[in-house]
Amino acid sequence: MRSGEYLLGKFLGNLVFLATFVCGFMLSSMVMLAVRGEARLEPFVFIGQYLLLTPAAIVFVSAVAVLFESIPSLSGKFGDVVYFFLWSTVIGLVVANETSHGRINWARCFDFTGFGFMIDQMQRTLHTESVSIGASSFDPTKPTILFSGLTMTREWVLPRLISLLVPLSLLPVAALFFHRFDPVRTGRVSGKGRRNWIGKIQNLFKPLSRRAVAILMVPGRSGSFPGAIWTDAALTLTLYPLVFVAFVAITIATCFAPLAGILPMVFAALAIIVSDTATRDARAGTTASLRSIPRLRENYVWWKLSSTCLLSLVLCAAPVLKTIPLGLMAWTALVCGIVFVAATSTALGVITSNPKTFIVGFLTFWYVVVNDHGLNSRLDFAGFYGHATTTTMFLYGAISVAAILFAQFFYRARLART
Repeated sequence: MRSGEYLLGKFLGNLVFLATFVCGFMLSSMVMLAVRGEARLEPFVFIGQYLLLTPAAIVFVSAVAVLFESIPSLSGKFGDVVYFFLWSTVIGLVVANETSHGRINWARCFDFTGFGFMIDQMQRTLHTESVSIGASSFDPTKPTILFSGLTMTREWVLPRLISLLVPLSLLPVAALFFHRFDPVRTGRVSGKGRRNWIGKIQNLFKPLSRRAVAILMVPGRSGSFPGAIWTDAALTLTLYPLVFVAFVAITIATCFAPLAGILPMVFAALAIIVSDTATRDARAGTTASLRSIPRLRENYVWWKLSSTCLLSLVLCAAPVLKTIPLGLMAWTALVCGIVFVAATSTALGVITSNPKTFIVGFLTFWYVVVNDHGLNSRLDFAGFYGHATTTTMFLYGAISVAAILFAQFFYRARLART
């Protein structure tokens, strides 16, 4: 099989998987409509609406996945972050274009998500630019609005076709970077010979991080459970020297920038750093060895949670100290936010054994929080904008506890089967 054929097969496999997932979601929507009895079930109406919105998104996601996995520097956590901002940029571009009544004509050709097409339909039929389900007030005295559904108009035919075909141009680009049996490219990726640019940057800071870790490892030599927690937290600095650079950058930025401006960036960096803590043992194949260590087998989840909390507090030491003069409420909100990140990353890491689950989920939530600008106090989970309340802290504290308890239950069940 040639490389091009292999990539095409991966792309088609992605298409089939995502199409199956979307069809399952569509069928569940039909079932809920029949169960609730909200209207007459019309399967072809469902199919028509999904065909108008989802094909371009499925092709786009499938092609980008093949491209990112073919480029070494984009196949890891850095690529996850790039993909998140790429997806957000695409959505923001088309939404801004439609809310400004289509001033950028070519933007519709990049409406892979279908959001722009949907907003244009809403403007034409309902004369509105926003839609909410169960999140806004309504007047029950007003008559029911009958929405006839999305329809393809003449000016949208070409943009929808282009948005469906444009992602296919990413496949030849992926073929240029894809490697299988080429010793030169394989050696570059595996670290033998030329390294990728992230590896080169990490190598520059390894001497500095080794000296720092040598000092930090002293408390972890006791062999106790707290010592194991300390050692696991310090291990991150050994594996990823850029974490040490991030710590220095966060500390310096906190000294000179206002907290409201720096905290969102701090938590975005924190999420990327700690996402790997609970999953690296499974990916490195050392889980069996860890289970032979006393007290780590039964307390694996608590060990990972504690080391993640410790690492997070160390990275955010400067923001935590700077928040103290602002009062107990601001300081508690920040600490609760740090614990929330540590707990959810640990829980999702233990359950899925994949750091991408937490990265995608948290960055999506983070994007909503940042764009809300503190208007909704329940979204200000770490006190970014000083609007966090006691209810907010209790809510995210409860989510953190529930996530860890569920992860512990899941881990014990999996442990009993082995």
